[in-house]
Amino acid sequence: MEQVPAILQEDPQQLAQPFDVDLRLLIDCGNELREMKPSLLRANLALEYSQKAKRFLEEVEASPLREHARRLHEAHRFSTTLLNRVSKPAQMVLRLCMDIRSDWEVERRRRLETERRKLEAQAAHLAEEQRKAEVEHLQELGKPDEAEARAQEPLFAPPVNVDPDLGKPQGEIMVEVWVPKKDESGEIVFSDLSAYLRWLADTPAMHYLVAHKFAKLKKLLTDNRGTVQPPGLVIEHKFESRTRREAEGVEEGDE
Repeated sequence: MEQVPAILQEDPQQLAQPFDVDLRLLIDCGNELREMKPSLLRANLALEYSQKAKRFLEEVEASPLREHARRLHEAHRFSTTLLNRVSKPAQMVLRLCMDIRSDWEVERRRRLETERRKLEAQAAHLAEEQRKAEVEHLQELGKPDEAEARAQEPLFAPPVNVDPDLGKPQGEIMVEVWVPKKDESGEIVFSDLSAYLRWLADTPAMHYLVAHKFAKLKKLLTDNRGTVQPPGLVIEHKFESRTRREAEGVEEGDE
């Protein structure tokens, strides 16, 4: 039996109040830097204020406010696990039912179309037989010209009616949709991913379908030190601060 995480009862606003003064000072520091022109003084102040900001964030991380947030997160995760435990099986049954209903609607419409074509063929055959009989009757009456004219007339078969709700479960309402196929893991299936991507590239109105991953692009560009520059991508050459320990770790990793 999983243990229910305890939730702190403190008012989070009261827990955040001790940081108000230092936070306002930090905001003032940021506003001061924004108003300054590029200079060595501005860079020195940015280094000083970044250290203040880091110390402030470290205090926040070690505060009761963070503990309160952690407990709430644990309670949320615990509740979400329970929620998934009771909802996921039902969702699986629901998806199964929806698939079965959809598959039957496809099969039902296929059968309706088959029945419609069968009835149309029967109606056309009856119309042809009736015309043949009329032609033979005219010939027996000694009216060859009329018989020939009747034989040359277009054949009109009477329309057939098929109940569109034939085979539909009572109370069933289905809406026709087209969706991408998914595999067992839930990923979209592509028969030709390159062709799909070319279509996206050639169709600006569809560019919103592309999800760009900032972190992966950053790693690609940084690992290649700017030599890889995808066409159309706006790239910035910037620098990120590191502690000396972090910098040494990066150098050792490069080796």
